[in-house]
Amino acid sequence: MFSARSILVLGVLFTCPALASAQLRFTMPSADLGELRGGPVYDQRFDFVNDSAQALEITDIRLGCGCLQSVLDKRVFAAGEKGSLRLNIRTLGQPNGARTWQAYVQYRQGTQTRETTLTVAATIRNEITVEPSIIAMSVETALKQEVTITDHRPAPAKVKAVLASSPAIRVTAQPTANGVTRVTLEVSAVALTALRQEETLDIYTDDPYYRQLQVPITVMKASRPTVSATPENVEIIGPGSQLVRLRGMGGKAVRIDKAEANNPGIKCTWAKGPGNDATLKISADATASWKAPSTPPRVVVHFTEPAGATLTITVVLRKE
Repeated sequence: MFSARSILVLGVLFTCPALASAQLRFTMPSADLGELRGGPVYDQRFDFVNDSAQALEITDIRLGCGCLQSVLDKRVFAAGEKGSLRLNIRTLGQPNGARTWQAYVQYRQGTQTRETTLTVAATIRNEITVEPSIIAMSVETALKQEVTITDHRPAPAKVKAVLASSPAIRVTAQPTANGVTRVTLEVSAVALTALRQEETLDIYTDDPYYRQLQVPITVMKASRPTVSATPENVEIIGPGSQLVRLRGMGGKAVRIDKAEANNPGIKCTWAKGPGNDATLKISADATASWKAPSTPPRVVVHFTEPAGATLTITVVLRKE
């Protein structure tokens, strides 16, 4: 015999099938890869099915580590349709020992949004290390970066080639003793084709386990600001003011169009001079908030000379 409560629950399930079973069901939401050699990229596939009576859309895949990359062929899956999500796991630069990686799959069905978690576990054993294992370079004119490849085994692998994905990055590799290879990267700003480039450094060895190791490189073209501020940041104690001198690069003329503050208690006035420079006065009155705000106070200065230039000045407000 069913109780009144049991009959009510069954009635809800029959009238709303989506509540009777999981909607996005992964066959194996967790995987243990055992021991892995640190360095290569490993691929883990997660199969799933839309185990419901209506279509769903995978709206977001949040990765718990920058070493993860998700690969999903499409986003919308009909009722009963199967699919797979791959996680590429970059192990170069990760420490020895047990590791766990997670990805959070968010999906929408009708007006409801839900999330499921995928987990990959492994134990990392590093035989070859590359330092640094991730490279970021901000290049104004030219810049060098040293990379060290170390094979810690008694019989080290031979590094056959070290190549960069962009011709703007010149690579020189020099093997030394004890399984160490030193690599020098040289980047010229004039050779860069974009303000920001995502490139790779590919290391090839004669070891079948380490045929290719890949180091991500972010190269940014830096430029000197057309206008500099002295001081660069402003501190105002109590209701008061601070003068800021604005200089153009190479002594060029500076002319202020407007200065805007994100705090209503901060006011700005300005004047020409001295010389080709400009002088900005930043004032805080009694209405300024002295509590630590979620967004720091700042002033954005717009210039007519140099045309189109802007400069942001951070303001610190302190009580008397």
